[in-house]
Amino acid sequence: MTYVEQRSYKRYNYVTPVTYEYFSTNTCFGAVMHNHCMGGMCFETNYAIPKGVEVYIKMTNYTPEAAAPESRKGYRAEVRWCQARKAGDPSTYRIGVNYFEPVLL
Repeated sequence: MTYVEQRSYKRYNYVTPVTYEYFSTNTCFGAVMHNHCMGGMCFETNYAIPKGVEVYIKMTNYTPEAAAPESRKGYRAEVRWCQARKAGDPSTYRIGVNYFEPVLL
């Protein structure tokens, strides 16, 4: 069987620290972004986040002059998937999100 890419936008590998919060809660959790595109990103964290949850992802290394994705303070997004990566202590999860509005790169 052949794998068919189903993404709407080209994905770029980019590893950088981020924080996220459940939208409008002001309680932040640490994470590491692994890739991004105009429509969303993938980050890794120690906590599972259910599909459909709204999150706000803050760029730790925000610089207005930087290239995307760090040229923005943050991204409002919806969790599309959550995948366990490593069992044990601590467990890690890859989280895929879609931005509420596409971002120009």
